[in-house]
Amino acid sequence: MRYRMQGFTLIELSLVLLALGLILPGAVIFWQLSERHRVTTVQMDVQTQSRDALVGFLHANYRLPCPAADALGVEDCAATRQVGFLPWRSLGLPRPEAGGLSYGVYRAPSAAGVAIAPLDQDLALARDRMNPLRVRTPNPIPENADAPNPKAPPIPTVTAGLLGATQSGDDAAPLNAACDASNVPPCPLGVENAVNLLDVCLALNTASDALVAPAGRLATKVGVNRRTAAFVIAAPGMLDADGNGQFFDGANALATNADPTFEAPSRAVTDTYDDVVMAASHTELFAELHCGAALSAVSHAHFNVATGALLLERAMYDYRDQLYIAVVLARADVAAATAGVASAVAGSLDAAKELLSATADTTASVGARAFQIALAKVGIGLAVASDIAAAYALVDAGLSLAEAQDVHRDFADRTTAITNLSRSVNVNALTADAIGH
Repeated sequence: MRYRMQGFTLIELSLVLLALGLILPGAVIFWQLSERHRVTTVQMDVQTQSRDALVGFLHANYRLPCPAADALGVEDCAATRQVGFLPWRSLGLPRPEAGGLSYGVYRAPSAAGVAIAPLDQDLALARDRMNPLRVRTPNPIPENADAPNPKAPPIPTVTAGLLGATQSGDDAAPLNAACDASNVPPCPLGVENAVNLLDVCLALNTASDALVAPAGRLATKVGVNRRTAAFVIAAPGMLDADGNGQFFDGANALATNADPTFEAPSRAVTDTYDDVVMAASHTELFAELHCGAALSAVSHAHFNVATGALLLERAMYDYRDQLYIAVVLARADVAAATAGVASAVAGSLDAAKELLSATADTTASVGARAFQIALAKVGIGLAVASDIAAAYALVDAGLSLAEAQDVHRDFADRTTAITNLSRSVNVNALTADAIGH
């Protein structure tokens, strides 16, 4: 008996292989797309959490963290490091996979001097940069005496037009006492306890002035241009898409401390690029921290109020001096009225003398000159009327002097009040700087 061999024929095997050849590439592509989507989703989720952690770190420490030197995730601020690994441990982020992310932070430190502090743009350094603009006020406070003001308000002087430039009001004793609420002012520039988000806002505002990122500073690459960035978080994607032997593609693989340039977040994924970049510009972070309202209130609003108080203060000082002139004139009126009383009394004595002389002449002439007595009596009446008028003039002058002195003293108290207001505006500005937002 013959048995027939059963199985696939060559034609059937060819058809199966052809079908597999058609299906497998599609399946591989589908798997790659699915896996790439999964990896991208995970990486973007880690990036989002990392960004939130960075902003939280900023609120808590008034700076951004430095990059880590390795995937262990501990920040390393040595040598003004700008590019490295995401410091996930320092951020308190329970995502070890975040150690594979690349991280860059904008660092442009200024010199260590207090006067240069407002220009500092190192976002990884907590520093007291903000010093609100203040208007000079009388120091010491003018005296309230019945005399011209011996301590006139100072003439405003022009200083550097930098946000943070200030004058104390007393050039011999600048406002640099320790930061303490009981001090006046409570918190000057250069004191560690005064560091808050206002100082971060000032650094963000200063750094955002540059349209093109300065060489050697963190930036994202948009075409041929470099745009400044406050921080950058880059994820390597699933593949070495550009075949450079590194996980990161394009400019992300070349970012260093010397050239901290990353790809723009807007760059599309292609066959040669599959990284995902998340970046925050200075302007974006400035708006997120509500820096505009804070800086306007603490710096510009206080300065505008202080300027108005200064102008009112100087006007009141001038009017006070005019009131003192009125006091001097009133004193002159009192002196003139006193002289008028003395003159009237002298006239009365002279009229009495004339009456005695007329009486003697009448007696000697056996009544022939009796009319002189009548004239003398009229003179005495006029002299008495003059005495009364002079007395009234003296009383009126005295009342006018008292009123002028009262008005002068009352207005002197008001000038002191406006001076105290001007000084308190400065203290309030410094207090607002110390409190932050």
